[in-house]
Amino acid sequence: MFKNILVPLDESANAQKAALVALELAQKYKAEINAISVVSLPEYGGTIGEVSEAKVEGEMRFQGRLEELRSKGTSVGFQIRTEILYGHPAERIIKYVINNSIDLVVIGHKGSSGIKEFFLGSVASRVVQHAPCSVLLVKD
Repeated sequence: MFKNILVPLDESANAQKAALVALELAQKYKAEINAISVVSLPEYGGTIGEVSEAKVEGEMRFQGRLEELRSKGTSVGFQIRTEILYGHPAERIIKYVINNSIDLVVIGHKGSSGIKEFFLGSVASRVVQHAPCSVLLVKD
């Protein structure tokens, strides 16, 4: 049923739970797993250095999470493709879905950006609204 699964990871517990669900689904359907993290960059960076700092900081935050998932996949016989992207999380996730023929996104219901989501709409809800494939929301 599903051949190519995407799990977007941030620093939230829901994202980690979504990663485990994605791994179970991949085993069941013998699907490929792609895991991405998206580093938000300053919209109006004061300097080029500010953008570079955000990239480095984001890479340091997310690299461990992606490596942990890759190790879990390897332990059960799966190769998990991981990548760190930059920009607006929802936009980058949707572009990744389109460019990589993803047929299922497994995403945590609430991410790590806190109360800001209440006012602006969460990344998960934007992915649900705009993804051209099925989306599984993983809740607590």
